[in-house]
Formats: sequence, C-alpha cells, structure tokens
Amino acid sequence: MAGSPSTATSAMSRPDPSQTSTPDRHGAARLVADGLVGHADQVAVARASVSGADRGQPQRALDLDVLGGLSLRLRPDRGLDVGAVWWRGIPLAWSSRVGEVAGRPTDAPQDWIRAFGGGLVTTCGLQNVGRPVEGYGQHGAFSSTPASEVTVTRTVVGDELELVVTGLVEEVDALDTFLVCRRTVTTRTGSGRLTITDVVTNHGAVEVATPMLYHVNLGAPVWSPGARLEVPGRTDTLPRDDDARAALAAWPAAPAPEPGGRERVFEHLLDPASAGDEERRVRVINPDLGVAVTVAWDACTMPRLHQWVHPRSGVYVLGIEPANCSVLGRAADRAAGRLPVLAAGASRTTSLTITAEDLPTTQENA
Repeated sequence: MAGSPSTATSAMSRPDPSQTSTPDRHGAARLVADGLVGHADQVAVARASVSGADRGQPQRALDLDVLGGLSLRLRPDRGLDVGAVWWRGIPLAWSSRVGEVAGRPTDAPQDWIRAFGGGLVTTCGLQNVGRPVEGYGQHGAFSSTPASEVTVTRTVVGDELELVVTGLVEEVDALDTFLVCRRTVTTRTGSGRLTITDVVTNHGAVEVATPMLYHVNLGAPVWSPGARLEVPGRTDTLPRDDDARAALAAWPAAPAPEPGGRERVFEHLLDPASAGDEERRVRVINPDLGVAVTVAWDACTMPRLHQWVHPRSGVYVLGIEPANCSVLGRAADRAAGRLPVLAAGASRTTSLTITAEDLPTTQENA
C-alpha cells in the first residue's frame, strides 16, 4: 500500500462468490475485480505519515482511507491508539489544544494530562487507571508506549475491502513485569465502523494487576447542544464527586458550553441481564446533524461503564469509557475487592467497536 510501513503486506483476490449474495458494483472489492480501478489503493489505502513534527515531536502515524467509510489516523508511537477520525466530512473525535505530541513518562501527577491530545480512542492501563497511586501514573503507561511489529494488510470480505493493522504494545521491566498487548485495528469500505481487538497476555512469572479502560472521546459537532447519550440497561448512575452530583439529572444531554465549567464523571451501573449477547452498546444521537455514533464492547471482559463530560468553553468533550475497573486508581479497586488481575501465562481479550451512521428521518425530526 502507498507509503505504508516496510512490514506492511497487501492481500488481494477476487470476491468469494459464496460471500456475495447479490452483486453490488459499488463494493470496493467488486470494483477491483471488475477492472474498474487500476490499483486497490484507489479505494482502500493505508499511508505511513508523521504527526507532531510542527511541535518538534515527530512520531509515526498511519492514515487510513476507505471508499464509503472512515478516514482515520492511527498513532503507533502512542500505543497504536486512534487519533482523528472523519466520516462523510464530519469529525468524530475530540482534539485537545495539546495536539499530537509524544507520550510522556507518567511519573508526575500532571504528565498524562499534559500529553493528552485527545483522539477518538485513548487506552488507559495496563497497570493503573485513574489517579496516580503506588508508583503508577495517571491512567498508566499504555498510551505513551510505542507499538512494535506494526503491520498493515488489505483483504477481501465479500464485496468490500478491509484494512487490518496489528502491533504489539509491551509493558515490561528487566525483572518482573512482562505484559504484552497484541492490538488489531480494522475498518472496511462501505461502512462507518472501526474495531479494536486487544489480547493482553501476562508472560511474567506471577499474577499482576491489569486494569484497563477505553477512553472514547467525542467532540463537536457530534457532541454539541441537542445531542444526547443513550445507555440501554442502565440501572443507576453514580456521580464521582460534588461537581458530578450537581449535574446528575442532566447526564444524558450535551450541555451548553460554560466558561470555567468543571468536569463531571459518572459511573453507569448496568443490568447484567441486558447484555444478552455479551455485547454492550451505547449511542450518541445528534438529531440536528442526522448522525448517530454507537460504541459497543465485550461485556464479559469490560463490565463497567464510566462517562466523562467536560462542558468548559474551549474544551467541551464527551468521554465514553468502557472498563474493567474504576477511575479511582488500583489501590481503591484493591480495597473494594474489585482489582482486575491476570495470572501468570494467562490472556484476556477485549474489543471495542465504534460505528457512525445516518439517523433514520423519523429520529432526525424527533
């Protein structure tokens, strides 16, 4: 693929007739198979790029573009997290004024927030989530750890083409810690869908704490006054502090921007029975924009859901945060008897899918 990493590969074949019930001449793979494009890069491409150079902190970037789907940036030097994402000319991700800077060591309390440029997905973990504690920084080291062995493949799925990016994110030390996350990010033509699958393995000799949280960051125009968050299966909502408690009744609605507004953090308690197919889904609906963004994840390995709302003018963001832990730090989870751990030699698989789509006309006018 054009400008892709040296490890990238490209797999192309004709669509499998068994996967194609009705011919769709607009499908990207069908266009290639019918000889209507000279190269598959025309309809599904991953380009190696550089981010942060304007701030004196050049880092690897991968820019993916697919016909009829998403345009997105992956950041291999930031844990292969997801940066800017656009769908049909609409930006989905929130970007902070920090910009695309390099990760920082998370030793000092403010290190993480000083390097938090936003992006659609920022991964927190693998050894702490939330407050700095026990020698671990805020939200852990995942998003400041460079990924290795990054590869890109392009495959045929029915009448469409799928881009698959993989990489390894390791949290290790010389003697004890040996955690490896194999990350896979996929998107395909003809769909506003992005999926992250992480397999975290403890290659060390002892059990270790492995809290993890997906920090999904949505900004304007998707999250703007008139938009709302839907959380099916919610049984209660717990505010983190007095600021959240004061806004508890308004948690579903995008607030008006407030000069000097303070962040609000909630945890939504979910009815286990409502996750029937073992997948949770929440949705942000913006009737004025005519767009919905659905966030889905594996309820077995990520049973908790946090919400971050910052209404301050010039910040203004919604965070949807599936997790296996609290946002209070590993010490608080241990005291509550809810600290996630991974035994020596054990693996855990988590997944996250984000989908942008048009709202039906009836919902646009609701």
